[in-house]
Amino acid sequence: METGTERKAERRGAASTRTCVGCGERDEAGATLRLVVEGGEVAFDLAGGRFGRGAHVHPSAACLAKTPRGLARAFRGAGAALSAADLGERLVTACDRRMAGLLLAARRTRRTAIGANAALDALRRGAPLAIVAVDAGSVALRTEVERAAAEGRVIGWKTTNELGRLLGEPTVAICAVCHDGIAAELKTLRAAADAGAAATREGAGCSRRPEAR
Repeated sequence: METGTERKAERRGAASTRTCVGCGERDEAGATLRLVVEGGEVAFDLAGGRFGRGAHVHPSAACLAKTPRGLARAFRGAGAALSAADLGERLVTACDRRMAGLLLAARRTRRTAIGANAALDALRRGAPLAIVAVDAGSVALRTEVERAAAEGRVIGWKTTNELGRLLGEPTVAICAVCHDGIAAELKTLRAAADAGAAATREGAGCSRRPEAR
């Protein structure tokens, strides 16, 4: 006979899983992204603080491609006009905004090492993540960066000018994040943004009309 403790454990397990509106599979809540409807618009709730009816999707181009139809059912028509490319663009924008907020939070709490010398030293001491600008140049080839990249501790994001503006510097080629939780979320968001970009490209490709022959 099932005990009360076992029933509670089952309910907790069910509450911690979500169904992806793309593939229809259930997964841990942390493995999916939440979508909500605000003012009639579908938006990604990456921080998890928005109220209202939600839906969830795996951060993969394949699931995003199937999401519009699932959203129409989950949100009772809202989002029916969205394409996979639209969702991909919204995901990239949401990830970019959330990543900027997290990096600023790390900077406010003095959990960043900004600039080549400070960041490379932080990597040598085991910093969980380095953010390298996409146009970083030679610093991206440093031994410390290559070793950290092989260990999954490096992401590429923004240009040197964009990172500089975000962090209050003229330019920033590399920045280390020295907070495990923030670093883990930044890596997850970077991967989600890549999936969004892939969905945008694939969705745009599918929407092109074939050339007349």
